[in-house]
This record gives sequence, structure tokens and C-alpha cells, in this order.
Amino acid sequence: MRMRRLHRSGELSALGGGLRLVGVVALAGGVCLAQVGPPVCAVPSGKQAASLRPRVGPRPTVEVAVATAETAAADPTMVVAAEPMENFGVARYRLEDYADCVGTGGCYWADLDAQAKRAEAELKRLIAAEKTGEKLALVLDIDETALTNYCEMKREDYGFISVPFNEWAVSAEADMAIPGTLRLFNEARAAGLEVFFITGRPGEQKAATAKNLEAAGYRGWKGLALREGPEKTMATVAYKSEERKRIVDAGYRIVMSVGDQWSDLNGEPRAEISVKLPNPFYYLP
Repeated sequence: MRMRRLHRSGELSALGGGLRLVGVVALAGGVCLAQVGPPVCAVPSGKQAASLRPRVGPRPTVEVAVATAETAAADPTMVVAAEPMENFGVARYRLEDYADCVGTGGCYWADLDAQAKRAEAELKRLIAAEKTGEKLALVLDIDETALTNYCEMKREDYGFISVPFNEWAVSAEADMAIPGTLRLFNEARAAGLEVFFITGRPGEQKAATAKNLEAAGYRGWKGLALREGPEKTMATVAYKSEERKRIVDAGYRIVMSVGDQWSDLNGEPRAEISVKLPNPFYYLP
């Protein structure tokens, strides 16, 4: 596995609470450090800026933004509007802090790794109950499950912009594994399970997706399903259920399915154990 150095809020010198490495975790296919901080993001080749939304002046902390509003609200000379929802810009600050593991709102990467460890424990239990002659399968989603799009999402200030995002998805820079999922993949393969990827990406991205999966360390998988033809307009739950049915019809027992969206996991047939990874960045019904 190609290891990437970790950083906090894009600065290698800021090695405080947001930059945390845990010990070495043994994998069936080798040894890998568990990542509980964000990966370093280089400016993609051919791009001119690290961000599509350059900031003017320093970004306030979430606490400062909230304090500004509270101070103004307490000023009798200020007429304040009713605002039942959090300001979207402040919500983005919270999201950025969570993704970069800074501030007081937790750490996305630590939460991902904790959930991966729960999945590993469940997988071991399921493997121990395997019966002779059974064909066991693990099903994985790709985006924010097997691979992370963190660097491009950060570049877009967590506001999905279709053209650059899809350019990123098929670029060499997108071969960034989520370490906990890669551990799970290797443990499944070492135990003799077949692994199937089911993604909502369009079929035109299949070759690039396969290449990036391999480059990220996912080697020896059995199947890779992307949306083809009429599947491109199907509801996600229906599409992914249909793909799981193909696996079951081929004689496999799907013991586990892992995804970052509820639509990755719901529908019939479903896995015996479904693992929902955290994803605060987007929602796909």
C-alpha cells in the first residue's frame, strides 16, 4: 500500500490534536498505518489553484462566527432577522473542521477508522460461522467507502461542482484508499471471500475506476459494477439491490455490505450485516 503523509488543516507543521497516527496495524496482505487524520492534498496536475473558492482574508473559527452573531443579537440598536437554520457558510466551517480534525467537532478520519474496526470484528465473526462449500462475498461501495474524494471536495469548498468532480474521479490523483476499508478488503481476501464493488458511477468511468482501485491497493476483487444504460436513471436503492441480486444468483452468500449512504445498503437482497460509514459531505437517496 502506498502510504501518504498526514497533515492538519493543510500545514505539515501543525502537528496538534488534529494530526494523529495510531500504531501499526497488521494486514493479511502487509502492514499499514491506520490513518486517523486527513491525507495531504497536492494541487492536481493541470490545475492552477488548490481551491475553486479562494478566500479573502483569514477564515474565522466556528466559535468566532457564532460569537459575532450572538453579540449582534444582544445589541439593542441591531434589528435581527429570524434565522431558523444555521448559516450555510458557518456549517461549511464546521464541516471543514470535522474533515481536517481541528476544533471541537470531532474527527472524520477517526470516526471512519472506528467504524472500520467494528466491521472487521463483525467480519471475523461471520467468517468463523462459515459452512463448508459456501461462497462468501463482501460488497463495497466506492466513493467515501473504498476511495476518498476528500481532496477534491476540499478544493470545491464542499460544494459539489459536477465537471471538476468528475474530472477528479477519473484522474490519477483519485487513487486514495480509505485505510480502514482497505484493511477490511485484505482481511476478506485472505479469508477466501470474494469482493464485489457496486458504485453509482457511470459506466464510462469503469476503466479509470478499476485502475485507481488497483493503484490504491485493492487487488484481487471479483466484480466491479457501474451504472450502465437504463441503470443510470434508476433509484440508487433499486440499482444496488439489483446488483446484489446478481451476486446472490451467482451462488454467493453476501455476509457484509459497506457503504457511506443508506441507499448503498437498503433494499433486497441485503447483506447479513450492513455497515454504514460516516459521510457528512453529501446525501444520495
